[in-house]
Amino acid sequence: MEKVTFAPGSVIVQEGENGDSAYFIVSGAVEVFLERNGAERRLGEIKAGEVFGEMCLIDPGPRSATVRATEETSCFVTTYDEFMALIQESPDVAIEFMRTLVRRLRELNERFAEIDGGKKGLRG
Repeated sequence: MEKVTFAPGSVIVQEGENGDSAYFIVSGAVEVFLERNGAERRLGEIKAGEVFGEMCLIDPGPRSATVRATEETSCFVTTYDEFMALIQESPDVAIEFMRTLVRRLRELNERFAEIDGGKKGLRG
């Protein structure tokens, strides 16, 4: 794992670009957004102690959103290959990682439910 630091305003990952790494925020914060019709749609903020880019550790491929530092932000970066080796050594890491993914899926499901008039999100 490598530690990197980003200045405020720096784009860390770009929606649509291929990715094979995730970022664990040590200090600072980032905003997550999509760009549609020339306008940014903010999805949320991720702070120290959280991770982003995690989908690429399960299935490397196009990024689903853009992530930009909102303040000076330091992260540990891990690649797909590093992560696969780590979970073989320490399966508890995989469990924590899966918890993060499930929490984010639940949050997304709740957002869909709010937008879609009280239906059960993706299940509705």
